[in-house]
Amino acid sequence: MASRFPRFAALPFVVIDDDVVAGMPVRCISERAAIVCAERLLTVFGNVGSVALRRLSDSSEKLDLIQVFGDVPSESDLAASLRVSKTTTSSRA
Repeated sequence: MASRFPRFAALPFVVIDDDVVAGMPVRCISERAAIVCAERLLTVFGNVGSVALRRLSDSSEKLDLIQVFGDVPSESDLAASLRVSKTTTSSRA
């Protein structure tokens, strides 16, 4: 049985061989916690960007982009690699 409650995460990005790639996601308990965590991940040495994400069910591979901080792959590259559905406004810090 899939959960009806949203799941949230913050995902950092690092530069490896001149490419911006995703790091390990951090699970968060709420949308606000994901935004704060993503913003804080930007202060970790080596991270060049981060995003806050929402997933509506365990079985869903579709992610909603909540907010963007710093340097991340272009929207098309990000969407392709994470299967992100842009349903909320993102902002760059």
